[in-house]
Amino acid sequence: MSKHSAIVGGSTAGRLLNCPASLARIRALPPTADLPSEYADEGTAMHAVMDELMRLRRDGGGAEPGDYFGIHFHDRALTDEHLDSMIYPALEHLQTLEQEYDTGGAFRVVGVEQRVTFPGVPGAFGTVDLILQNDRFVLLVDWKFGQGIGVKCVYSDGQGAIVNPQLLYYAAAALKTKPGLFAKRRIIVAIIQPRGLDPLTFTEVSRRELKMFVEDLHGAVLAAVDRDPPLRRGEWCRFAPCKVSCPLWTGPLLDLTMLDKEPRTVPVGRDVTPYGEYLARAKALVDTAVQFKTELDSQMHAYLENGGAIPGWRLKAKATRRQWADADTVAATLAGLGFSADEIWRDPELLTFQQAEAIARRLGEKIPDELRVAPPPSGTTLATVDDPAPVVEPPSTLMEKFAASLRLLEQQGQE
Repeated sequence: MSKHSAIVGGSTAGRLLNCPASLARIRALPPTADLPSEYADEGTAMHAVMDELMRLRRDGGGAEPGDYFGIHFHDRALTDEHLDSMIYPALEHLQTLEQEYDTGGAFRVVGVEQRVTFPGVPGAFGTVDLILQNDRFVLLVDWKFGQGIGVKCVYSDGQGAIVNPQLLYYAAAALKTKPGLFAKRRIIVAIIQPRGLDPLTFTEVSRRELKMFVEDLHGAVLAAVDRDPPLRRGEWCRFAPCKVSCPLWTGPLLDLTMLDKEPRTVPVGRDVTPYGEYLARAKALVDTAVQFKTELDSQMHAYLENGGAIPGWRLKAKATRRQWADADTVAATLAGLGFSADEIWRDPELLTFQQAEAIARRLGEKIPDELRVAPPPSGTTLATVDDPAPVVEPPSTLMEKFAASLRLLEQQGQE
């Protein structure tokens, strides 16, 4: 089930507020699938771990995180690295947050993966990771398990402090959906990102702030469906696929005069020089190009997958990483080569290829190739027409050929 609305959700609220034109521009793009990534899968798995722990806490269970070592969540087994770098720190930061608003009574878990409906926008909903409550406060917590881009509860827009729109969206939706949880209580929103530079950020939001946010988002939705919605570029464009065709993004890429190099004719100092201004312009342009390339690749892939043609480009099967064959077969074969049980098993998993190669070299043995297999390709990726990899027909083209074959068979049957 999708955790976000097709119109606006927590992750897109900030973009829609700042650039109403983004709604129509994204809808005009070819549909793209949510391609899996290691980072997304890891985040999904860690969310599942925290959901399990919070549901146990809600129901009075006494399990410890370490009790789940080796248990599979989403697509992977829970390891010591997961526990030490994400799960234990997340719980510690949650404890710090609860202590900050301790009134003498313990916080109770009143919502885990709580689906909430945003007021006044048909089909708009979201999912709050965790809701806690005591006699005076309600805490809405959003887990973030990435370690790249840090996400804060409050940031500056150059004119003042701004609460993260995603949190305001969830808080407004939760207040509308579960008003009883908030009766006579103050509202706290928080982000816990264990591997971020600021692993715990939080702030209080008033009902007046939430009311104003709802009104602003209603206005943004109305502007988005108007004939000529406002188009604005900013930080909210970071994950927007419409960058690929937005004139505010493509225009600067065509203006290469922005990179006319300014000679460094003055000593380095604290005063801003023409060379310093040049470096700022160059950095902004390069960062823009990197983001533009990511979106352009995504749109090219979607266009080809939908049966389109792009000169010089085609699809090929996505490369897959080799993995061990059947675990029992691998263990038995390695044991026959002289590996000890402790060397073969790194509880609860088999040793890695690199570890096996190192031990095999020490033993003077060679790892049989049949122990390491490549799973069948899943999905496609971009390739130039001169790439030696086999051509992969897009799903839409295959369906067209299948339909044409059926029509041919029907015609032959009628003759």
